[in-house]
Amino acid sequence: MKLNDNFLTQDIDDTQVMVATGNASFNGIVRSNQTAAEIVNLLKTETTRDEVLDKMCAKYDEKREVIAADVDMVIATLRKVGALDE
Repeated sequence: MKLNDNFLTQDIDDTQVMVATGNASFNGIVRSNQTAAEIVNLLKTETTRDEVLDKMCAKYDEKREVIAADVDMVIATLRKVGALDE
C-alpha cells in the first residue's frame, strides 16, 4: 500500500496537515499528531502494514499490540478518505 499521489502533506510544528488535490474524492483536511504523521510518512513509499508496524516498534518503547492499534487506526482513517492505493 502507498499514500495516494493526490494527497499532499505539510508539517507545521507538531502537527501534519494532509489535503487532497487533483481527482481525489475527499474534500477536507486530515490533521495528524507526530506519531500518526510518522505512519503517514512511512506510507509515502510502497510498504505493508507489517513493515510500518515493525518500524514503529523499533522506534517506540511500547507493547506491539498498542502500536498495532495506532497503526491500524491511521490506516483505517486513510482508507476512509481514499488516501491509500492498495
